[in-house]
Amino acid sequence: MRHARLNQNILETDILVLGAGLAGLRAAIAAGSSAPGLRVTLASPQRRPSGSSFANRNNALGMQAPTPDQADAFTAEALRLAAPGLADPTLVRALAEDAPACLDFLLGLGLAFRREPSGSLRLFPGCFSSIPRAVVFDGLAQAHAALLAQARGLGVEVVHGFEALGLAQEEPGGHVSGALLCALRNSPKGRQTLNVRARCVVAALGGPAPLFARRICGPGGSGFSYGLLASAGARRVNTEFLQWFWVEAASLAFVNPGELIWPSPLAPLAAERLQHCPTAFGLPDAALDLALLSRQGPDGIVRAEHRERGALDLVLAAHAGNGGALIDAHGRTSVAGLYACGECASGMHGANRLGGGMVLSALAFGARAGRAAAEEASGIAFGARPDWCAAPGADARTGLLRWLRPGMQRFGLPGVVHSPARQGFMDRLRTLVAHAQTDRRERLLARSGLAVLEGSGQTGQP
Repeated sequence: MRHARLNQNILETDILVLGAGLAGLRAAIAAGSSAPGLRVTLASPQRRPSGSSFANRNNALGMQAPTPDQADAFTAEALRLAAPGLADPTLVRALAEDAPACLDFLLGLGLAFRREPSGSLRLFPGCFSSIPRAVVFDGLAQAHAALLAQARGLGVEVVHGFEALGLAQEEPGGHVSGALLCALRNSPKGRQTLNVRARCVVAALGGPAPLFARRICGPGGSGFSYGLLASAGARRVNTEFLQWFWVEAASLAFVNPGELIWPSPLAPLAAERLQHCPTAFGLPDAALDLALLSRQGPDGIVRAEHRERGALDLVLAAHAGNGGALIDAHGRTSVAGLYACGECASGMHGANRLGGGMVLSALAFGARAGRAAAEEASGIAFGARPDWCAAPGADARTGLLRWLRPGMQRFGLPGVVHSPARQGFMDRLRTLVAHAQTDRRERLLARSGLAVLEGSGQTGQP
């Protein structure tokens, strides 16, 4: 494999993968193995394991693993959970079809799967399902190391310490031909920028949970993947649908609302709520979450009575998103040259998703996007150099998050009604997006916040 060429602050490669979580690493591995003659570069903000893929609080990941004879039931179950969001049956079916290969890929890495005494894989029912078809593996640092080693063994070049602040296009809405990367830390010469020219770009940038003051996503995510996709003109869906978890205010330990004591009108919903940890959209037991939200104080804390543990102080914390760029079965977005996978891609999940569905999606569509990007890049010549490649500049890392996160926590929770205060917050975000003096990072954060608050609707218009 040829290596990326670096000339001062300009790097040339064939395929650029943005993000080194599970989806990004799988995409890079697929691209590297599909076309060994191409240069594949993986841009990673962190050198260490990070994000919900490799640094979550459970040190474990679960994956839906339907067998071929379970494919129809899996597809039907996932589609039933989609409303009021959008899910493409073709993409859901692709998850079912690719599940055996995804499981074989993980098994080939030698990961520490939970097993029965007999040695067979232990199967678990994922959230929103009573069917035990999910597998779980522990040891995320070891999983990260195994995936990274495989990528490097294929010749994938990994560039650590950079986050993407822009996508290069030859014209607005045109073919994506690279990205502007900015170092997370200052060097003796100031904050370094890197202008990457590529034939195709795969976005695997994670989701919107880092935008919120209370969150239980893994550390290291930027939270502005929706803004980056919007800036390129990619069609987006389901951006208003996040997974939320009730947690203890002090420890952030999970608490299922089905375990709480409820007045008689709501008590019958408690058993149903025990079937899933995250909040639901469009399901009857969502009434429990809305009832709790109606009781939160100015600090966002809800006092509730647990059946066994007594009084608890609860808060609602953002975990992950179900939205992102609408992709096709090959991971292609609506913008030429731009692919997406993982938590910044959507269409295979609707408003709700099966527990373990995101890991399956990251692997299935990471592999599909990497292979398709390699096939496309093999036949694409470099286009004209974008103007910004000649003048790198440096964007300031600002304190916008100190203002944004409390506002998102106040106005972005499920069931929040429209109000003058919410409108004012959204207007401020729109001003940041439109103002010429807003630095690039602030603009992406504001765009991402608006994507969650405004929603994309089922039409998925940008």
